[in-house]
Amino acid sequence: MYKIPSILVILAIISTVPIVSAEVIRGESTVPDWVKNTAGWWASEQIPDLAFLQGIQYLIKEGIMIVEIPTEIDSEAAEEIPSWVKNTAGWWAEDKIHDTTFVSGIEYLISKGIIVVEQEVEVEESVEEVVEIKDFYMEVNGGTCSYCVNWAYVGDEYYLQIETYDEQHGKYIDGVEVSAKIISKGGELRHDFGEVTTDDGIYRNSILIPSMDWYADNILTVTAEYNGIEKTIEKEFVVFKNQDGSSSNYGAGAGACAHVGPVSVNTWEAGPQGIVFSKSGEKMFLVGYDGDDVNEFTLTGPYCIATLSFVDSFNVSTQTGAPTDLDFNKAGDKMYVLSAAGQEVYEYKLSVPWDVSSASFVDSFDLSTEDNQPRGIEFNKSGKIMFILGSGGDEVNQYDLSVAWDVSTASASCHPCFEISEDTELEGLAFNKAGDKMFVQGYGNDNVYEYKLSAPWVVSSASLAYTFDIPTGGGHQSARDITFDPTGKTLFIISDGTNKINVYKLSVAWDLSTASFVG
Repeated sequence: MYKIPSILVILAIISTVPIVSAEVIRGESTVPDWVKNTAGWWASEQIPDLAFLQGIQYLIKEGIMIVEIPTEIDSEAAEEIPSWVKNTAGWWAEDKIHDTTFVSGIEYLISKGIIVVEQEVEVEESVEEVVEIKDFYMEVNGGTCSYCVNWAYVGDEYYLQIETYDEQHGKYIDGVEVSAKIISKGGELRHDFGEVTTDDGIYRNSILIPSMDWYADNILTVTAEYNGIEKTIEKEFVVFKNQDGSSSNYGAGAGACAHVGPVSVNTWEAGPQGIVFSKSGEKMFLVGYDGDDVNEFTLTGPYCIATLSFVDSFNVSTQTGAPTDLDFNKAGDKMYVLSAAGQEVYEYKLSVPWDVSSASFVDSFDLSTEDNQPRGIEFNKSGKIMFILGSGGDEVNQYDLSVAWDVSTASASCHPCFEISEDTELEGLAFNKAGDKMFVQGYGNDNVYEYKLSAPWVVSSASLAYTFDIPTGGGHQSARDITFDPTGKTLFIISDGTNKINVYKLSVAWDLSTASFVG
């Protein structure tokens, strides 16, 4: 250690009304995708005004938008957001207008005091000297985490990401001891993530918002210690009611009713290939070769598969045969069916969400250039990235959608994106909610392979973490597809050898090494 003369810099937080420059966007591209996603959700009223305004405040505060502090403040603040601003945000999210046009709407909101941004202003105070010590830098839910936002809905996940760097912020450092907790504004403990250490400089986790007890303001508090230096960061986040306006445990994970022995679906489908649940977990859907159709079931509770009751089916033979998998968008008003015979993905619109009888064909996208045996389909949370598991080349391919959830706008971003050498015939594909784990079910060896993604939702960054050998009697015969509940602690595997759904409990979320068969 050594002594140096210095100036003590005190950062004072001043709330004011900034003016946004017309050329606010920095970087080679325009704005991170998550910003456009947020604008689109707001324009379509999927998130409230508060969530959108907080996102823009974050954008400006983190320096993605450059602002200047005005000398005068408009005293006639607007009381509500004009409709033209929301229309502009929607057009911008769909790439119909330029960034500067969208910014003009933000300028208006700022100038009227609807958006108030906290700016850091340097105030200098002279001191004689300070002593330099070995330090570290920590960031919580920073800009590198596109899915880490300062709001959540009851029944949905709240994500956290902790990054630890050296004191120059130049590289990640490992082994930083971290404790993270969520508390209410009144100081009540909501959830304790426990004592952990950063791995490769990063720690990620999530918590399912369980009930309306978490409604309104909450605080994520993170304390880290390294070489005797301790730092604490607090992040406030708001919990809203469910997106459908209800306050039930919408989207909750599987309860004890889901942990049952194998459940037969042979009455309705003798060749099941794909399984998926609605967002609430109270509906289940199967697709298979036997009737070339999608079968819809209701359940008495989330993921209670033993209580399934057949509702209806939707035949896809007009468009294709041999369906291998299916998926839905988050709202449940779009359905996607994958076909090995057609080597395409088929998009359907549902006039009634999660009701296959209301489905009508919209469009399709040809996958044959990348792989002639498509077996699994998944989307990222925004619906702007589609993943296809191909058994022809034993690979996972990634597609960018210029319009979210519209497969006609897809284009292959890489091919092959990730080649799988562990198995010769691939069937099922799944991701955890953070997008940093991928699961592939292999038919050849009847295994499920767990991969770690160093960059979330980038399959080319995958590396094998664990191989789960499906036990005899646990769906071992011809397993065809896999899916998880939202907590990552319940795994469902469907087999066309037994025509049964088999359940596995995971003591650690998204960790297959902790899975055990429910017999």
